[in-house]
Amino acid sequence: MRRIRAKGVIGVGLALVLVAGAFVGWTVFRSAGDSADPIVVGTTSTPSLVDPGGAYDASAQALMSNLYQSLLTFQYGQEQPVPDAAEECGFTDNQLTVYRCTLRDDLQFSSGRAIEPEDVQFSFERIQAMAQRASEDEADDSIPDDEKFSFNGPAALLESLVAVRTDGQDVIFELEHPDATFPLVVAGSAGAIVDREEYELLEPRTDFEVSGSGPFLLEEWNDGQSVELVPNPDYRGANEVPEFPVTIRYFYGDDELGADEELAAAWADGELDVNDGKMPPAVMAGMNRSDPSQPVTESIAGSIRMLAFNTKEGTPGASQVARQTAAALLDREEISNDVQQRTVEPLFSLVPVGYIGHGTPYFDQYREQDPEVLRQRMLDAGLTLPYRLDIAYSRGAANHEEAATVQRQLEADGLFEVEVAHHEWKPFLDGLPAGEFDAYLIGWRSDFPDPATFVDPIVGPGDALSTGFVSDEIAGLMAQAQAEADRAKAAVPFQEIVEVAAESAAVVPIWQEKRFTVSREDITGVQHLVSDSGVWRLWELNRI
Repeated sequence: MRRIRAKGVIGVGLALVLVAGAFVGWTVFRSAGDSADPIVVGTTSTPSLVDPGGAYDASAQALMSNLYQSLLTFQYGQEQPVPDAAEECGFTDNQLTVYRCTLRDDLQFSSGRAIEPEDVQFSFERIQAMAQRASEDEADDSIPDDEKFSFNGPAALLESLVAVRTDGQDVIFELEHPDATFPLVVAGSAGAIVDREEYELLEPRTDFEVSGSGPFLLEEWNDGQSVELVPNPDYRGANEVPEFPVTIRYFYGDDELGADEELAAAWADGELDVNDGKMPPAVMAGMNRSDPSQPVTESIAGSIRMLAFNTKEGTPGASQVARQTAAALLDREEISNDVQQRTVEPLFSLVPVGYIGHGTPYFDQYREQDPEVLRQRMLDAGLTLPYRLDIAYSRGAANHEEAATVQRQLEADGLFEVEVAHHEWKPFLDGLPAGEFDAYLIGWRSDFPDPATFVDPIVGPGDALSTGFVSDEIAGLMAQAQAEADRAKAAVPFQEIVEVAAESAAVVPIWQEKRFTVSREDITGVQHLVSDSGVWRLWELNRI
């Protein structure tokens, strides 16, 4: 199948997906004497779909990591993936262009059908096929815009993949160019294996049903408000079969309360065992970290918040000078300290703290904040002041206050006239590939523990945020980084990439998340729940 580069793939930032689906063997599982009450987990990270071929938001990835298997997976504390649905995997050439995996022969989908190598092949090829369909529809003027196929799947991660073929129990991936990060992609949701008899090649599954082989089965989907997961007794892979069922409760917010406020209220009322969502920053900042009845797990997370621009010709964001001016005017400390109540850290690099290639180019390049100097640059570029800019945003803790603060900062010296608008999550995602917004506040969560996850999809050929930004220089440097098997040595090209990205200002990082998870004292395994791999390890949770 011809490789395509898809647009409209969203990763940022950040939610879970709900699924109604196959339920196999839980009665038998419980008949062994296990009548455990579900562990109730609350989150504001709500999913778009539960089909790994059609969803690339982090919320969907998190839930799907519990319902599907990939050939490889990430275990807590390990940066390199380990076999899950595969017996073994590895490159078969020194050029890092042929990757081969041997599929286990004891796996089955929740439908009861044995997993075959052709299912793995189908799972990868359908992502590319749907992206190809969206690309062809976009270029076909005979199709009305509202009838064109919209695709938000993870095709950006498969940019290097040329072909997939099978050989007995083996699956062989042929890559267009050397790509040391491909095993990391295989281990993520883009590598999730679906039943080729239950999923369409050119359509994502929207019925919230699942045919997978992960640690959990989806027992019940409660109209988007909650989902009931039960242990999958037929799971075979890198992890143990879970001991407890899990109920996930999703909080969306309404006209009176934000999602973060609803979550905080549910936690205060004792309705949750684990709180893994975003509560209001003031609530998190005021929590008693020494209270043994509600342990708090805190870490610097691989999640960032950005101001991204639609840089396509004819849009306000097409002006690099305007983008650079906005980058200079943003006061990250005010947003991090006052709006987010120090629950995040200011970020001056596209590659965040904790990854090779991290630096401070957005600080180094935009120290000049004299409004008169910035004004003259904009006038010299032929821009009419104040420069009109619409900024869209969707969910997130203190999202309304944050958007209002960004608007005030950009308008303070009369250089911009900004209008901010809030959108529900699904329309917001759909609006990005459609080019509906001049700029947008959006989050991005790492797909795997490597800086490539912040570079290729965001400012590389993948264009996962649909900014339209293209850089041959970044593409060349990215090829160098991908060809380096020793990832520590890839730091040099990544450092150059973030400098080029900062100069373009197509995306402007604002902050890096501190991850907080709060639990009841009788819950264990919370410290293993999340990492920078995008895996949500609900199977690690136990009750004592």
